[in-house]
Amino acid sequence: MMTGQGPASDRDLLDRVRAASDALGNWLEQNDYAGNDPYQLDNIISQVGSRPIIGPLMHFARRTLKPYHALIPKRLFQAAPAIVMPQALGDSLAGEARQPDGKVSRQRAARLLTLLEDTRSPLARNAAWGLPFNWGGTGKHPKHWPTTITSTIVLTGLLDAIHLLDRDRGLALLESGIRFMLEEAGMIELPEGACIYFGPGDTRLIINASVAAAGLLARAGRVLDRDELVVLAGRAALFAVHHQNPDGSWFYAPAFRDHPVDTIIDSRHTGYIIEGLIEVNATMGDQRIADAIGRGWGYMQAQLIDDDKPRWSPEQTWPIDSHDVAQSIMTALAYGDKSLAKRHMAFAMDRFYAGEGKFRYKAFENGNNNDAIFIRWTQAPMYKATSKYLANFSVTERG
Repeated sequence: MMTGQGPASDRDLLDRVRAASDALGNWLEQNDYAGNDPYQLDNIISQVGSRPIIGPLMHFARRTLKPYHALIPKRLFQAAPAIVMPQALGDSLAGEARQPDGKVSRQRAARLLTLLEDTRSPLARNAAWGLPFNWGGTGKHPKHWPTTITSTIVLTGLLDAIHLLDRDRGLALLESGIRFMLEEAGMIELPEGACIYFGPGDTRLIINASVAAAGLLARAGRVLDRDELVVLAGRAALFAVHHQNPDGSWFYAPAFRDHPVDTIIDSRHTGYIIEGLIEVNATMGDQRIADAIGRGWGYMQAQLIDDDKPRWSPEQTWPIDSHDVAQSIMTALAYGDKSLAKRHMAFAMDRFYAGEGKFRYKAFENGNNNDAIFIRWTQAPMYKATSKYLANFSVTERG
């Protein structure tokens, strides 16, 4: 009989993940893909930001406490009404795509496609998606401001699940979403490569959003037989290669025009970059991109992973965010490190799964948790991660 940390424990973990993923899919469907989001606090801040005394205090609290959202009581986070969020729809669709193909998955996928059509941003000519509330502080980003990263997550889910959907409707949305990225969000060609902007009017060179979009464009180019999209994806990948730091990390955005360098480094956005580069290089086969992936993965293992846990930053492990855990699972799977994916998943099940299909928000080093449940931040990414995890292990490994 097998004991310890060998195959028996692997089968046990798979059984736990399968049960949790099934319950989570049911939870999402029963709530019609609506829920709360931590960024709804930004909406509250925007509403009171112009008031004397309380406005400046709220902005100070936002800047100071944002890394410590785990300290904010669950009841405050979940006091806002449940809403449908396009990013959660995209992640849910990507998760559904990896569930067994059948009546349930097809019904859910059809519902998700309808919701995506219904939640298109009214601020864009083409198909694009954003957050359904103000965010980023007073008046910075209005409700439904369309972004490249949200649209990329939506369209990635659409491509993942195209076999479950009305193909013509799905591909029409994909084509329209690509037009949004290239014509409305816009892009810039520089000597070192191309960068796809974060959203209309935002000229920062945000590397993770551009590379995530590049990964989508590479896939879309293959599906739509559009070589120019693949070439552009390669140029965007080379932009990221150029701006990789000597230690293998990437800053959030390099200095550009009147924008100062944004030196934030974290595991989730590094994961977006590595996944995007892997997707692009599946077509390009460029050694420069391959080397950058290797350096980035080496940095991630050395500085952004603490055994089975993704770190909050290169300097700090705790508190740990379930969104980061979900992304770390998916990044490890994309890179092909199944051993690390197993460790991350075991940690997710032990510290973040609260039962009944619910994954909690944050975990503390002292064993305490913030048990808030968020549709975009915890539930949908974990559905995508658990579904990908199950799909990446063979029947033999499942026992």
